[in-house]
Amino acid sequence: MKKILIIINLLLAWPSLATEWSELDDGQQQTLAAFKDDWAKLPDSQQKQLAKGASRWQQLNKQQKSQVLKRLNQWQLLTPEQRSKIRQRYRTFQQLNPQQRAKLWGLHQRYQRLTPAEKKKLRQRYNQLTPEQKRKFKQRQLNKQRQKRNR
Repeated sequence: MKKILIIINLLLAWPSLATEWSELDDGQQQTLAAFKDDWAKLPDSQQKQLAKGASRWQQLNKQQKSQVLKRLNQWQLLTPEQRSKIRQRYRTFQQLNPQQRAKLWGLHQRYQRLTPAEKKKLRQRYNQLTPEQKRKFKQRQLNKQRQKRNR
């Protein structure tokens, strides 16, 4: 149950205006049952966040719920430093313009389609670069993106 409650905090995609316990639908109340006694004491923003997460959770199928739980377990295994680094990367990603985000997402999807052997080979090649070579590589990638935007 604790995992589900944490998941609800993470899932914020669906709107909900309910902030009073009685205004929550049955599914939300069931999902948020652990919060019932303290619901009125929670800040309004947290109530809304939890209600949104509960709505989203109810809409997921079994496979999606399983995937979310798996990701949550992986998240819990991370050190605070690793979590902080991931949060910072996310904030940086959110600050990119839509074209940059689309490009980065496309590269990520392309990487995901690689075989495990291809991924390993690519990581090995990158890890063999010196810090200066890595810096130059990143700079070349940025220059390519700028050139494409200016066309």
